[in-house]
Amino acid sequence: MKSQVCKTLQAIGVYATAVSVLTLACPLVNWAAAASTPSLDCAQMEEFLRLGTIGVQQAIPKGVTLPRRATLEYKGTQHDAAIQTVDISRAEYRTPMAVELNFRDSWKYNVAAYELAKILELNMVPPYVERSVGGQPASLSWWVDDSMMELDRKHRKLDAPDVVAWNKQMYAVRVWHELIYDTDPNLTNLLITKDWQLWIIDFTRAFRSFKELREPKNLVQCDRKLLTTLRTLDRNMLRQKLSPWVTKTEIDGLIARARRIVDFFDKGSPRRARAPCFTISRGASRTAVRDCRSFVSGEAPGYWWSVLD
Repeated sequence: MKSQVCKTLQAIGVYATAVSVLTLACPLVNWAAAASTPSLDCAQMEEFLRLGTIGVQQAIPKGVTLPRRATLEYKGTQHDAAIQTVDISRAEYRTPMAVELNFRDSWKYNVAAYELAKILELNMVPPYVERSVGGQPASLSWWVDDSMMELDRKHRKLDAPDVVAWNKQMYAVRVWHELIYDTDPNLTNLLITKDWQLWIIDFTRAFRSFKELREPKNLVQCDRKLLTTLRTLDRNMLRQKLSPWVTKTEIDGLIARARRIVDFFDKGSPRRARAPCFTISRGASRTAVRDCRSFVSGEAPGYWWSVLD
């Protein structure tokens, strides 16, 4: 698997003595067009994050967990990383919307999410590693250069050039959020590179122990390969791979949700039979495409639609 190279994350702005552009080359499924630039594989990126010398740290203006950004240098190569040290546990956490019991907000879930994405061969999570920073345990993640947030895309009313590829990624994002039970999914945690590849970041409030799905109405479609991989998730294997960062109870919840997702798509969504169906051809108007995209982004629940080739 490690010999398989999927060049997907363009890291424009990386400074190196020998390589001017670094590209994520992870053994994961590529949902978008592949890049053709020199690359690092996942193992090399993880090594860079673990061993690189950490420069001056600066606060990242987005995020309630006070993440920081720093430039790392390793073997003549420089690249930025996001650093998160948050690790909070509370018996009760109140928000204007709800009360969560046994609340946890932890950097550990970032690393667990990346390791899980590798297991699933889901190429939408940049590398995360565990590392001590200033005497504190932390997660470091490969900085996604030259990207915009999904929030910015919506504000600027930009449309992806390939609607089919974009929708496929959005469907996968929804499956992913249900699988890991992320209680804080938001549009600032979806990054879009110039090739319209989607990257999901920040999972510090995920991996709840609940065995029910959080928002099953958000499930629309699931890639066949991803669904097949979900079927094969094994409790013992997950405990072996993820136990440094998640508990046995949290893994049990993950396994239960994976089975519910598989059952959901095996049985078929009941909304398909009664909800209006938007079928969009490649020649459809931009307004029609945008209206359907609103559903994928969660603005118009209750509609089933598909895109024809």
